[in-house]
Amino acid sequence: MHKLDWSDLQYILAVAQHGSLAGAARALSVNHSTVLRRINAFEQSHGVRLFERQRTGYKLTGEGRQLLEAAQDVETVVNSLE
Repeated sequence: MHKLDWSDLQYILAVAQHGSLAGAARALSVNHSTVLRRINAFEQSHGVRLFERQRTGYKLTGEGRQLLEAAQDVETVVNSLE
């Protein structure tokens, strides 16, 4: 079993919200290559494809939508704790 890291979920949430690596990178104040690296590492380590890479941007897969729902719940809890 692979442990989840909240910071990984933040990258997934940002890409899902902005639809692109560049938009996510701006929102997170990081380089777009960092976002790509983190998404790829998460997908590889968990054996799941979260996004379909399209010319128009990143679209969630079915698995990605399921994870997004859980990540949004985690985000709500973390924000309330902060």
